Amino acid sequence: MKKLITLILAMSFCTSALAAQIITVSRFEMGRDNWAFNREEVMLTCTKEGALFVINPATLMQYPLNESAAALIKSGQTQGQPVSVIQIEDPQHPGEKKSLAPVIARAQKLCDSSS
Repeated sequence: MKKLITLILAMSFCTSALAAQIITVSRFEMGRDNWAFNREEVMLTCTKEGALFVINPATLMQYPLNESAAALIKSGQTQGQPVSVIQIEDPQHPGEKKSLAPVIARAQKLCDSSS
């Protein structure tokens, strides 16, 4: 019975992984001007519903990049924290966070490639 439950759980994780594409991006790859996070690298994902998330690879915490992702967190369908938790200040505009536009554009490519 334990083996069956383990197998079912493992299969559910596999189907969840197939439902969304995930890539790893780094500060080096995106460039210093386009990097908005306090981590050297993050994972980006686009779900089949079009929800865009940043994922901290160390903790697997998700941070929403669009309204669809924020709605999933708000409704309790997934766990996450506001992206501002890992977003850095813009040195060109003190008191403001760096733009997420380059990261959102990169994540959106995942949605576009899966359609």
